[in-house]
This record gives sequence, structure tokens and C-alpha cells, in this order.
Amino acid sequence: MIDPTGTGSVRFAIVGTGFAGTCTLWHLVQRLVNPLRPAPPSPVNVTIVTIEQARENGPGFAYAADNVEVAHRCNNQASTMAIHDDDFVDWMAASKPWLVRDHPELVLETHPGIDLDTWQPDGEEFYPRALFGLYLRQRFQETVERARRHGLTVEQYVRHEVVDGHSANGFFSLTVRSLDNASELRLDRLDRVVLSTGHWQPRAAGGLTGHPGYILSPYPPARMRAAVAERARCRRDHGERPRVFVRGMGPSGVDAIMSLCDEGDFTYTDDGHVASYRPAAPGAGHPPHVVAGSRSGFFPPVRGPLADYEMRYLTAERLAAMRREHHGYLRIEPILELLDADLRYATGGALGWPDVVAPPYGSAREKLEHDLGASDRNVVHTIVLKARRLRFYRHLTPSDKIHYDRTLDTHFIRTAVPLPVANGEKLRALLDVGVLSTVRLGYGAAEAVEAEDDGFRVTYRTGAGEAERLHVDCVVRAGAQDFAMHRHPSPLFRNLLRRGEILAHEEGGQATGGLGLAPGGGLRVLRQEGGLRVRSSHLASFGSPVRFWQNEHNFAAAFVEAAELIADDWLEAAVAAGTRSTAAGTDAVAEDLVGAETRR
Repeated sequence: MIDPTGTGSVRFAIVGTGFAGTCTLWHLVQRLVNPLRPAPPSPVNVTIVTIEQARENGPGFAYAADNVEVAHRCNNQASTMAIHDDDFVDWMAASKPWLVRDHPELVLETHPGIDLDTWQPDGEEFYPRALFGLYLRQRFQETVERARRHGLTVEQYVRHEVVDGHSANGFFSLTVRSLDNASELRLDRLDRVVLSTGHWQPRAAGGLTGHPGYILSPYPPARMRAAVAERARCRRDHGERPRVFVRGMGPSGVDAIMSLCDEGDFTYTDDGHVASYRPAAPGAGHPPHVVAGSRSGFFPPVRGPLADYEMRYLTAERLAAMRREHHGYLRIEPILELLDADLRYATGGALGWPDVVAPPYGSAREKLEHDLGASDRNVVHTIVLKARRLRFYRHLTPSDKIHYDRTLDTHFIRTAVPLPVANGEKLRALLDVGVLSTVRLGYGAAEAVEAEDDGFRVTYRTGAGEAERLHVDCVVRAGAQDFAMHRHPSPLFRNLLRRGEILAHEEGGQATGGLGLAPGGGLRVLRQEGGLRVRSSHLASFGSPVRFWQNEHNFAAAFVEAAELIADDWLEAAVAAGTRSTAAGTDAVAEDLVGAETRR
């Protein structure tokens, strides 16, 4: 355990305190205060600084109260969503009296019609993201309190953003700006910094820039609905039904659909399944016609328990042998051939990789119906998920990585990251009542959405592959993450790139997007030094800013694993600090920033 009474010092900074940042804080404090760990040669003062743009720490953007609604579900079972072990389920059980009293709607969303007195958390269920946000907020607060009880210093800056950073005299410095009054302060002499800032939303491009009907994100949902309502008012004034195009049919697209249809009600069967959807009463106005579209034109598969199937062809052993034969690299075509062999073996020859690329269904409604009937034995999802978890992407040749990014990742993501059964049932009900319809945009290079004088024109593909056009009043962008670093909206990332403190990831001489990490399996970023790309002594990052995270690590357990790596590295820094004297000088914090905005 670290003894905080000495003259040695070490300073850590966590930029972004959502799921990734909260994981990092918890695992760091767990190591620093663990009495079973050997103490450093001499005591050391530890300071942990956290910086978050939101008003509270823990939920981050994805789970913040303003960005989620009751119908927005986690995409993973509760047993896999935690900062450690089965902690989320344990927290729900311990918090049951409070949750039932203050947030019954979050329980009833997952367990409709249940007697709340008899409710017990189910690790296999998918709970609202708002509930997971409450968990993260409480765990963050508890971890700060635990750290302070053990003599660690924790400085929290909420409603602040980091706008710049640079290496200086063997340490790192960050410039932090208040989002309330624009005042700035500098945090100096930082030994380690982690960038855990999550997804970003690039600006609209081309003719869509600044168009009032082009909505960059479905979050916060209240802002999205207000923008849609403003655009749709003239339609309703003429007794016409407004039409909204949701671009993206993955989890964010489903969230957008649920938010746009929230004025109506779902009905349920006695055993808790969705039976139908009742649109809002006519007095509420003409409900929007929501059109969802993506390149494939299909929603992700409906998630059920994984099928009982062990990979026979695409295995870790086979991949290792292939790497030995090709100087450490893998080629994507042999991998797809092995994946195809597993799919055909598991389905008796009925399905293969071509059926993942182009699912053999006439419509999204037809595929949903099939998925809901087969959700207890979804062998295709199981095999593609297991293939993705083999983490073959990192070993692909540079040219194959680029090919994967451009043409293959969409199929893996769409198949391996499925929907909860409840969301599948809701989408089916919305399709059946005519509130929702779907289109396939196709995989061509042409832009599918173009601005018109009174709205937008969406070009989609018919079942025969012919181009058709659809006029819509609004467009909600709910697509995949943009990894182009030069389009990152954060002044911090722009300045770090300009200074060479971070570098864009490159493969085969091409910038594929995201941050470049130093080789060797760690999470330190690459920086520019004397014309060379070298490992940063201070900066690390994981999660959305890292390009290959989506390909290999886009699940909760991977965040925990990364947080543990960061915590181990920082613990070593704390132990090393116990052997050196405190350098002269300390950080100065502006007087007007100590108080409501800066909590120590």
C-alpha cells in the first residue's frame, strides 16, 4: 500500500470520466490502497486529477441522464457490464430499495409488469443505460471517498475541458478551460495522463453543413426531438405527416427511433413481450414517419444466449500457425475462408460468409422476424462474435487492414454487436403499424443524402438494385464513429496533433484514423521526437480514440482490461516516485476556480 506521508510525489490525470475514466480511477485506487501490495522504499504523495466536461463524474456522454431515455438499453447483458467482476449486478441488488422507490421505471423497462417487491437483478438481462449511469456515478463518488480516506489527494474538475497539453522538463502539462466562465488554468508536473474521452461527433460535410434539418446526433434526445419538431411544424400545419430519415440502423439508430416514437405506447403480453405499438392520440399531431436506412438495410441480429458451438476451423492455434508461415502477419482472405467453413459446418451448409455480407432476407422486417424466432440459438452471431474476439485484426498486413476498415468491418460489427430481444420486438411492432419503414442505401461511393430547398433527398436501392429517391424533412445521423483525427472537434486533440504529442495511426503509409499506440501491447501513445515516432513517456489512451478498438475491443470487459493495464503502469510510477525527492514547485490553481467548479 502507498504511504502518502512522504516527500516523494506523483501526479496522475484522467481526461474524461465516463466508463473508461471511472474504470481507470477505480483500478488505480484499488492498487494504491491495497494493503497486500508491497510499499515503495519511501512514502509518496499521490495526486489524482480528473477532468470532465459534464456536470458530474461517472456516466460520461453515453450514460448521462440528458443523453439517455428509459427505452435506451445497454447493448450487453448486466453480467458483462461492470468496472470489475459482477459489480453492476451486485450494485443493483444492494441498491434495490432505493431503485424501486426512486427509479421504478428503470426496472420496469426491463421487467414489464413485475411485482417490484419481488424483483431481483438478472445478470442475463439488458437494463437501461440510465440505470448503468447511476451505477457509474455512485461508484466514482465512492472511489474518490475511499482514496481520500487513505490519504490520497483527488482534484475534480467538472464542467471543464482540456484544450492543450505538452511535455515539459520530464513531466506533462495540461491547459484546462472552464465551460462556465472560459477561465483557464494549467496543471503542471503530471507524471501520467490517460485520454479516455470517448466518441466524438465530427462536423457535417459539404452541402449539409449548417443545414437546420441535419441533426448530427440522436443525443441528447430532447434536442433531437426539438429540431425535428421545428422542421416538421409546417408539414403538420398543412395536415401532412412529416418524414424523418435516421441514417444508421445500429444501436444509436435504434435509440433515435425509440426517441422519435416515444409519444406512443407499447403494449405487452402477460409474459412481458412486446405485443403492439399504439401511436399517440390524434390531438398530439401527426406522428412522424420514421425511415431508417443503412448500407445493408438491416438491423443487427437480435441477441439471445450464445449458441453452444466451439470453433473448428478459425481457431487461435490456426491463426498462430498462419502467422508463423507469413513472418508474423495474417491475410484476411484465408481468415474469411476459415470463418466461412465454421459457419457452413454449424448450419449444415445452409449459411456461409456471403450470407453475413448480404443476409438472405427480402426486408428488415423479415430478418427481424427470423431473428426473434431464433434468438435462443443464434449460431451466426455466436461464430462471428467469437471470430472477432480472436483479435486477428492487429496482425493483418497493412493493406488488409485498410481493406478490412473500408469494406469488412461493417459486416462484423453489424453481426457481432446485436440488439436485445426487447428492442427487436419494439422495432417489429413499429414496422407493423406503419410508423417505421426501412431502406437500403447500398455500398456505393455516392453520397446518399443531399440537401434540397425544403428538406433532403435520400437515394436508396430497391431489391433489384435500382436507385430510387425519397424526400424527407429531417435527417438524424446515427452512424458509425468517425476516426479521422483531423476532423476531431476537440481543441485538445488538434493541439496535441499540432505539437506532435500524439500521432494518427498509420498502416502501410496511410493514416487509417485514430491514435497511434506504441508497439508492444501497451497503451502509451506514439509521439514525434526528432523526426522519429517514439513511445510517449506520459500519455496513454484507450477506447474510442484508438482506431483498432472498434475492431477488437468494443465490449465492456476490454475497457476493464485496459484500465487494469493503466493502473499497473501508474502504480509502478508511484513506487518509483518513492525513491526520488519532490521536485521544487507546485501547481498554482486560480483562486476563482476553487469552489463550485473545482472540487478538491
